[in-house]
Amino acid sequence: MASDKFTIQLNIANKLYPITVDRDSEEVYRKASKLIQQKLDRYTSSFYAEDKQDYSAMVMLDLAVSLVSEQNIDDRLQQLVNKLDMIIK
Repeated sequence: MASDKFTIQLNIANKLYPITVDRDSEEVYRKASKLIQQKLDRYTSSFYAEDKQDYSAMVMLDLAVSLVSEQNIDDRLQQLVNKLDMIIK
C-alpha cells in the first residue's frame, strides 16, 4: 500500500524547508508558503529593518490577526445559527 504522505520542499524567505505532508494537503501547504512569501515581500518593500526577524514577526502578527478575526466571525455565525434554531423550534 502506497503511503499517503510524502516530502515537499517549501521555499520561505529564501530557505528551503522539507515538509512531510499528506498528499491531499500538498496544495494547502504550497498556498500557505506562497502567502507567507508574499507577505514577507510586502513588508520588506514597505519598511527597513536591521533585524530580518522583524519581517517574520510582522508576517506572523498579520497571519495571527487574520486567524483570530476569522475565528471571531465563526463564533458570531454560530451564535446566529443558535438564535435561528431557537426561533425555528
